[in-house]
Amino acid sequence: MTRETKTAGNDRMGVWMLLAVVVITAILFFWTSNHYQHDKPGPATYVDQNGRLHVLGITLGETTLRQAETILQSRSDVALYIYPAEHPKAGMKMEAFFPAIADHTKVVLLLDMDQATLRDIETRATVPHLYPNEVARMNLAPADSSDAYNRVIRELTLIPNLNLSAAALQARFGNPDRIDPSDPEGTQYIFSAIGLNAVISSEGMPTLHFQNPPQPTTLSAPQS
Repeated sequence: MTRETKTAGNDRMGVWMLLAVVVITAILFFWTSNHYQHDKPGPATYVDQNGRLHVLGITLGETTLRQAETILQSRSDVALYIYPAEHPKAGMKMEAFFPAIADHTKVVLLLDMDQATLRDIETRATVPHLYPNEVARMNLAPADSSDAYNRVIRELTLIPNLNLSAAALQARFGNPDRIDPSDPEGTQYIFSAIGLNAVISSEGMPTLHFQNPPQPTTLSAPQS
């Protein structure tokens, strides 16, 4: 066998091996993608027997911020916000902002803290940064920042990276209990059973605000 024949044989063998690797890689990629899409659906949104709302794998009133970062596989930016009286969220709030989770949806978590605790934290926070809408943001002192990660999540707001329609809301959550077109921010769609207040506007981004639904009141037995 000549040297030229050996070289040609080696070249053909290399080409076949390369093709085999490409085919196997493509098969594995297709199987992994297909398996992920069909066998790993997104977390369901539902209220458990204790009245706790589950959304994005987070349980409102139970999951801590530290646990939420693990669930969402993203780091958050925690700060103290002071909203002016005319703002829909008027008051002092401790919020954790996730700039974008896996599908580029923004998430805002409201941490469960009473006003006395928030005022105490304010004394140690940085000088407020004032936004054009007069909302003030204050960075936390290191000790308060560490404590925030152990705080429970009270409310969750989603800002999807897409145009959300009323039909899409209905397909996902059923018929709303009430529709309010008078909100200046957009049309509100209220789903009482899951504590969802969705706002859709033709001008701004849609928002989906979740909180634990109110517990049904039980009437006490009449006294004899």
